Amino acid sequence: MSRVQTCSTLLAAAAVLAACASGGGMYDKPYALFEPEQRSVPADTRPAFVLKVDGSDRTINRSDPETPGVRQVTVSIPGARGMGDSRQDTLTIDAKPCMRYYLAARRPSVSSSDWSAFVAAAEPIGECVKKFPN
Repeated sequence: MSRVQTCSTLLAAAAVLAACASGGGMYDKPYALFEPEQRSVPADTRPAFVLKVDGSDRTINRSDPETPGVRQVTVSIPGARGMGDSRQDTLTIDAKPCMRYYLAARRPSVSSSDWSAFVAAAEPIGECVKKFPN
């Protein structure tokens, strides 16, 4: 690598670091996260994957921070047994600052195909709480 290329690379890296330090990022203010429950799911419960928040599409594998407040969270839940089709359900969640919400779907019995989404658990986000203490 030439000296000019090295300097250009270092300047670009410095600009990225400066932008991160100066703010403007997704994590610059208190936020909430919505994630599928995948920790210890009971037999008649499945993870519910986030598809949309307030009507805006979300990438199913990502958990981008959301502004706290009342949010409409559309999730994918299992379809009928033996069918590959999933369906959607929408939850209204009053998302609190610096909280992570784990989303799941359950059915009333093993033979039922009537799944419904719910918030399986919620927990504080440690790094958010440290950065934005009450």
